Amino acid sequence: MNAGTSRGRNARVLKGLSLLYLGLVVAALLLVHGESYKPAVSYVPLYLIISVIFTAAVALLLLPTRQFGEGFCAAFYVLYAVFLAAAAFFTGGVSSELYVFFFPLILTPALHGSWRVGLLAQGAVLVSYFLAMLPDITEGVNTDGPALVFFRLTVFVLTGVFALAAGRGVAGIDEEEGYALDEDGSALLLGRVSGELAARRGAQVGVILVDPGRRVEDLNLLMQRVRARIGEPIMLGEGAVFGVVLGGVDDRTLESAARRALAAASSLGAEETRAGAAIYPRDARSANDLLVAAGRALEAAFEIESPSAIVLAGRGIPGTGSSMGAAR
Repeated sequence: MNAGTSRGRNARVLKGLSLLYLGLVVAALLLVHGESYKPAVSYVPLYLIISVIFTAAVALLLLPTRQFGEGFCAAFYVLYAVFLAAAAFFTGGVSSELYVFFFPLILTPALHGSWRVGLLAQGAVLVSYFLAMLPDITEGVNTDGPALVFFRLTVFVLTGVFALAAGRGVAGIDEEEGYALDEDGSALLLGRVSGELAARRGAQVGVILVDPGRRVEDLNLLMQRVRARIGEPIMLGEGAVFGVVLGGVDDRTLESAARRALAAASSLGAEETRAGAAIYPRDARSANDLLVAAGRALEAAFEIESPSAIVLAGRGIPGTGSSMGAAR
């Protein structure tokens, strides 16, 4: 799956959760002010906590899709877990009914298709809730407190295991289908790669995925320049991300083409430009795998601290012991 698609899914999931929490925090305020709510409530700290959750949720709804990498999403899941635990603490501790707000936070991360994000979010829920309830347990405020907290933690764990298993199945389907199921130009790009591989009969074929970043003044003009200087660009439907297929290339030729694409974007006012590239047959043995390799290289380019960056799959993906190249 390409970087734009991955970040698009991350954005939809986290923004959906944020929208849900906007409604839930309003419901929480109405609940704790009702006559039927029995536990003692510390209103001033609660208002401060609710304001932080509300601000974080609104900010996430306003952020652009390109910001939603795995690390970014995981950080906000931890933030939600910490402040939801604090909200439960100040609305009655063990007796608080706000513990139910943790369930969306346990279930939602599985939709990312990343077990790392899911495990981190669920670990944050367990640790945050346990620490928030610890004062009531140790002081013996509620004699049934330890058993109740243990029961809720057990439910959280079981729910998390189920969510991760379900999310893993969804991710597996996405990986198997790859680009063929995308409702954008990636199916066209896959067809272009397949056709090039068939025409070249074993010769090297390169794929470049480009994210021109922010503030491109004229996207149509950018496509015209890429077409004239490099090759036919294919839009992938996630922002301004596009792909180019080149036949008979090596690393140097492919990197040069990627640099020209980024230079064309920069000349039109683009910022934070990124490109990822891969070559058949070195980086992949099929058209779909070649696109996946290029997509991972584009993901890796976002990890480089530079105004623009290029990563070649054969030498630039983190964890392979190879180096990255940055285009400035």
